[in-house]
Amino acid sequence: MNNKFSDIGADVGKLVHDKRMAYGDSFSRSGECLRQMFPEGIKPEQYDDLLTITRIIDKLFRLANDPSAFDENPYRDIVGYGILGMHRHFSSSTSSEKD
Repeated sequence: MNNKFSDIGADVGKLVHDKRMAYGDSFSRSGECLRQMFPEGIKPEQYDDLLTITRIIDKLFRLANDPSAFDENPYRDIVGYGILGMHRHFSSSTSSEKD
């Protein structure tokens, strides 16, 4: 009998390997970027921006290594995160603005 969990694990492992080869090791290296940006640590009120920054760092690694791998568009992703970040900050500072 086929072990479907092993098959799923093998598929995911191959995908992780392939993406790491195409994009570089952003998973291990992004922490150093964040340590440089936040040398005094991260305050709870910075968590939302930290998430956005972290996702953008990942896209920057993709741009630096292979921007067209897997038919993805990291520039579009970065623009999307920028729009989401602008909306979060604009919405929280303007009470009359509607979605």
